[in-house]
Amino acid sequence: MLEIAALGPTGHYRTRTRISVADARGVPALELASVPGLVVSHWIESLRSSAPLPFAERADVLRKAADVFEDQQILGDGLDAHEQRVSALTGTPITIVRECDRLITATLRDVLRAPFLAKPTGCGSIGGFMAEAPPAGAAWCRTGEVFAVHAAGNSPGVHSMWLEALALGYRVVVRPSNRDPLTPFRLITSLRRAGVPDSHLVMAPCDYATADLIIDRADRALVYGGQSVVDKYRDRRDVLTQGPGRSKLVVAADADRAAGLELARAGALYHAGTACTATTGVLVEEDATGFSVELAEALARVTPSPLPGDDEARLPCMPRSDAERLVEAVLERVAPAAVRLPPRVELLDEEGASAVITPAVIELDSPKDPLLSREMPFPCVWVAPFERDALDTLDDSLVLSLHTRDAGLVDRALDLPAVSNVYRGKPTSWTHPDVPHDAFLGEFLMRAKGVAHGDQ
Repeated sequence: MLEIAALGPTGHYRTRTRISVADARGVPALELASVPGLVVSHWIESLRSSAPLPFAERADVLRKAADVFEDQQILGDGLDAHEQRVSALTGTPITIVRECDRLITATLRDVLRAPFLAKPTGCGSIGGFMAEAPPAGAAWCRTGEVFAVHAAGNSPGVHSMWLEALALGYRVVVRPSNRDPLTPFRLITSLRRAGVPDSHLVMAPCDYATADLIIDRADRALVYGGQSVVDKYRDRRDVLTQGPGRSKLVVAADADRAAGLELARAGALYHAGTACTATTGVLVEEDATGFSVELAEALARVTPSPLPGDDEARLPCMPRSDAERLVEAVLERVAPAAVRLPPRVELLDEEGASAVITPAVIELDSPKDPLLSREMPFPCVWVAPFERDALDTLDDSLVLSLHTRDAGLVDRALDLPAVSNVYRGKPTSWTHPDVPHDAFLGEFLMRAKGVAHGDQ
């Protein structure tokens, strides 16, 4: 049984109270320290009293951490063994774990890219007084000192996001997901070995009540969760929520249908259907029924995965009971006639302990059906007709991809206030280092301050 300690401002911190973490078969795989609220409060005050590294040093330290992450043994594992352990623990296909780890190391090596993209052009510096600035100008400055992260466990890649806060001088407390404490442990250990002081970065596994305390004591917080979490913090300006993506694809009548089908297939399968940018809803302007049948035929060719550590794995692995519950949650909400491709539970071992869920395609009668935004942790696509006069049905989407030649339709989509990303002719899962995931994190962490100097 692997034991994972917390990482406090003075080093490893072991507790009597521990959290048992099961792997994708439902078998206990590790014990995770659970830090009490009083201790976490002390840690946060220690972070707050610690001065950030000079700006010029931060990027160098984070670049060194990428080499440590890739090359050194942590918890007795090199990177390959670590990735196999994460895959077995979470049920995430090994190819996805590797892709996410490459994202983490690429972010470490180019960590200032996003902050400089987000920085207003009127600001001459990131923090600090501009010694060579004009007599009047602006600086981009932190809005606080301590940044808290309530991490998700659906993808190791979420841990690439908060690195920007370290680069901007925040001291950071990470509350890891019980599902995957291994990725943040390896990353934080790498950062510390590379030169980030222990008093700048801690990992605090804890219960939900203590997690709430961390969010309240920090100056800024990034919180992952479902709709209930979004609703809980909706009115908190100091909390940035990362909730359901509800990413959607529109296939307009003027676009190539075969290409639209491939966009839907690729988006549905992205990261085994578990990512917030995977395609959840597809709206088709012409013959939605025919499109749903064609999409079902394409996704039916995705064969049940071997175990998640196999390079051929494409679907998320989970305990059999969890898989059966999720399939029932889909089928109990729809009429049998609407099911174009029914999800199935496929067992992966002789004991029947672990399973995958095959892809599903469900046709809906209306784009106003709330199921169009229903995310499931496996490839599950809801197909509905597209109505140009009801564009508001596309709102509240992390990514909205439009397969169309109509630039006016794309412009109208850009005006939707609750859509974060608008793509044209690309799957919802498309990414680029210069394209923010959900706005730039720097917009949340920083603000412009006017500065002036010279003779009075």
